Amino acid sequence: MSSNKRTAVSDETTSKRVRRAPTAAHADECQDTECTGCAAGAIVLDQQVLELPADQLVAMAEQEAAEGTDRAVVTKLYETALEKFDDKNQLSHAWALLSFAEYIDFEEYAIQATTIADKSANADNQKQVLLLKGRANVFKVCLNQSNWADPDNEDSEDEAEPTQHKVAGDKLLLQGLDQITRGLQNSKPETVLNTVMVFLARHDKRPLVSRLRMQIMDTAMSTAYTALQWDACSGESASENSNLALAACKSALYWALAASAYLVNGSEIEDRVRPAVKYLVRHTNNAELCKLHAQIMLVLSGVLSDDDTALEAFDSAVNALKQALEINPSDVDVRSQLEDLEIC
Repeated sequence: MSSNKRTAVSDETTSKRVRRAPTAAHADECQDTECTGCAAGAIVLDQQVLELPADQLVAMAEQEAAEGTDRAVVTKLYETALEKFDDKNQLSHAWALLSFAEYIDFEEYAIQATTIADKSANADNQKQVLLLKGRANVFKVCLNQSNWADPDNEDSEDEAEPTQHKVAGDKLLLQGLDQITRGLQNSKPETVLNTVMVFLARHDKRPLVSRLRMQIMDTAMSTAYTALQWDACSGESASENSNLALAACKSALYWALAASAYLVNGSEIEDRVRPAVKYLVRHTNNAELCKLHAQIMLVLSGVLSDDDTALEAFDSAVNALKQALEINPSDVDVRSQLEDLEIC
């Protein structure tokens, strides 16, 4: 299965493992006149990297993608890995194809991945196959929305309110989310984390319509809560799974934002994010968690119908932002937000 683990040569920087060929090649979308080469064909991998097995190359590609490394470098790593798979590692090959498809937004690779996974399915890997197919289905639904809003083109903004947007392929979406939920049952926390992180990356990559965001983040949040054994009444410290806990809290925030835009009742939003909030209030020594806490409480302050409760949520948000600034006084974003709230 797809993994975020580091490879044997991961202690070296990308620049030491990769160089550009003297003759630059450019991706079709490149408009930079000073670019020295951005297409994957212009990237030369170090011999040590070339000798890595396919699964380690995929892990390296995923890690570099998560760190925002040059797109051409990541693409070259994926392409090199895919050339190394054989019939003995069909499911790993399928996961690599899907991971690459999600990275470059290419549906054909997702289709190939599900075909290979189906052929390799057996009693021992049926949950992995189910999870892969579910992720592929959700990916295809996201990719084929006709009502995207292009963040780089103000003229593309749809005039309709978010609540009026419909999800194209809603049946496939529900099927995919159900497959993911069943595929993740009794899975290890790191497997759940990988899927949740893919959802978070998909959310950040393009502005999904509110209903689609809400449904995807609901599944991400629910699976993370289950893996962490959080319920509606408790958000335990889960210190041994801090990365998953962080992802769960991010999912809760994204879900709350989408739910508020979709006009979900404020008390329902409060109930769904309560386990994340309970976790966050226990971790006031972490600036990132304080900021997440603040953003969730700001959402609640805008959707709760009771004025006193809404004001309490707002005060909690302000206190969390102040705590984040105390931890990191150089955080200009937090300072600016406090100024906008007329607090600082």
